[in-house]
Amino acid sequence: MTDQMIDQTPDAPDFNMNSEVASGPSLSYWQLVRKRFQGNRTGMIGMIICCVIVFTAMFAPFLAPYTPATKDRTAIYTPPQLVRFISEDGGLTRPFVLGFAEEMNPVTYEITFKPSHEQRVDLGLFVQGEDYKFLGMTFSTHLFGGVDGAPVHFLGTDGLGRDVFSRMLYGSRITLLMGLIVMGAACVIGTFVGVTSGYMGGRTDTIIQRVIEFVKSFPDLPLYLALVAVLPRRADPMLTFIMFAAIVVVLKWADLARELRGKVIAIRSVEFVRAAVAVGANDRRIIGRHIIPNMSSHIIVWATYVLPEVILLESFLSFLGVGIQQPMVSWGVMLNAVRDFQSLASAPWLLAPVGMIILSVLAFNALGDGLRDAMDPYAND
Repeated sequence: MTDQMIDQTPDAPDFNMNSEVASGPSLSYWQLVRKRFQGNRTGMIGMIICCVIVFTAMFAPFLAPYTPATKDRTAIYTPPQLVRFISEDGGLTRPFVLGFAEEMNPVTYEITFKPSHEQRVDLGLFVQGEDYKFLGMTFSTHLFGGVDGAPVHFLGTDGLGRDVFSRMLYGSRITLLMGLIVMGAACVIGTFVGVTSGYMGGRTDTIIQRVIEFVKSFPDLPLYLALVAVLPRRADPMLTFIMFAAIVVVLKWADLARELRGKVIAIRSVEFVRAAVAVGANDRRIIGRHIIPNMSSHIIVWATYVLPEVILLESFLSFLGVGIQQPMVSWGVMLNAVRDFQSLASAPWLLAPVGMIILSVLAFNALGDGLRDAMDPYAND
């Protein structure tokens, strides 16, 4: 009687079933990661901003009205020009900016700038300007600028009459390139060393860990300054850039190697790795097909966190004058021009790269947080 009652009892719903599996066909790990990430609003906003920043860096010559070295001797320390859509009589008109008339205070002898309707400059799309090279070809079309080549400076100019907006766009290329090179090289070296240390064990692990401890025993900032000071001051700017990136890589790979070493020690003892060893799989196959794929999520998240760190480090050292050197342009190099209070007081718009640094750091951190939550199977929805 009891068996009949049990057989007639309807199947109880499985409350432990994953909602994604219950609603349709099973999804792969990366499909689940994508679905969870798309539901993270902060992560999606961070990814969109990161894509915009990267797009801006890639197409900076087309988006910038001028090259970073272009000088306007008639516009020294001029304030930003506001884009206007309302004419002097109150009606709507095509976008334009106003030039400035200089006025001197008879008491303090301070020069001030006042917008002048007599110096109106109409704006246009796809205007012709200075030549630039992109993908090996020469172009002269810019996305926007003054009609008939009239000068416009949306974020003002510096002490040499160079357009701050154009230099900031070009500076994003060097700053992001530095971050990507350091991130990629540190990921490769840290992954190789960490996996080797954790998988081989024994004397190899001991030697590698002592090297990592030696690298991490130095305080970061004094070591950065000491190593950068060794760089030749009159060396080629590109050589200085490469050596600076190499120094940062040397001091960044150790953190990832230490983290991955612990994960490899945990992964190599699980059942599927032992089964691969039992069937005779060689070390290269075990590492490439089982160990590294199971650590890929950690490597990706680590990369999204180290990139904003490198951006801040490059900007800080270049601001101090020991990082990227002229004539290369980065956000830190631009901030180097406002190290004294006099320049900052007379031209506060030169701090515009600070906004880009903050925006990029917040965006990449938001992207990293979103990826971490999406790749963590125990994260709360």
